[in-house]
Amino acid sequence: MKIIDQTQYLDKETGNISFVDRGMALFKYGAGWLKEIQAQSHIIFVMDKLLDKNFTLLRNVTPPALGVSFPLILVGPTGVFVMYVTPLTGTFRAKGDQWGTISGNTFKDEKPNLLIRTERMARALQVFLQSQGQTEVTSAEPILLCSDPAMNVDSLRPIIRIVMRDALDRFIISLTQTRVVFSPDAIQRTIDQILNPPKPAQPQPVENEPGMIEPGQTVNPAQSAAPTIQPHPPVSGNEPTPLPLPKPRRSASSQWMKVINKRQWIYLIIMFIIWLLLMAGLIITVLMNRA
Repeated sequence: MKIIDQTQYLDKETGNISFVDRGMALFKYGAGWLKEIQAQSHIIFVMDKLLDKNFTLLRNVTPPALGVSFPLILVGPTGVFVMYVTPLTGTFRAKGDQWGTISGNTFKDEKPNLLIRTERMARALQVFLQSQGQTEVTSAEPILLCSDPAMNVDSLRPIIRIVMRDALDRFIISLTQTRVVFSPDAIQRTIDQILNPPKPAQPQPVENEPGMIEPGQTVNPAQSAAPTIQPHPPVSGNEPTPLPLPKPRRSASSQWMKVINKRQWIYLIIMFIIWLLLMAGLIITVLMNRA
């Protein structure tokens, strides 16, 4: 299987994330992102053993035209599959488009709704490819993959396919046994349009010659017979031309504060407290050594 990996902070040679990059990813995306990346690695390891070179896996790619990161997109002879990998554990229920946890006989909605999220990503990719002229792409199938064996999903006609960890091997093998819908050229064309979609042609402005009438414009015969002269305000040679007033610029600090969200403020405060404790410990150690 061919793999095109665009995961941020991931070393493509070692497949690991350094300690510094982990801190940056934790600050930008939160702890859940690192768990999802690890879960993706487990799924990719299994897929790589069972799928041949006719399949290409796009990992955490962001199509320029969509601006949304897709965890896994599998493109092969049997179609296009949009996969979301979850590292969750526990018991869940998927009924239609409802997604939640089960505790005894109590059902509680869970956010984010992984069913709706995966289905919307697949639909957005399908519409995008069809708008690019990919007539072969009749559908992009959304699939929710569970990476942890400790996760159990009670499914009742969910809107997307859900594959648990113990059924992962059978599911991947089934992808190679369904009807072939893509030729090698169509596979490569689909991948190229996801990664580098063609830019739409910019319309050229049409300059109207003097006296030309624009479409939809009504002309008064009396006005068209004699041109009207627009009066000009008197210009005094002693009056200077007023200069345009400069637009007020926002300070860099105000723009920087708007970029940081509430969760990132909490991380900054925690890191500041840790720094204070380290400095206090260093000062106490120096004072005790002098005594």
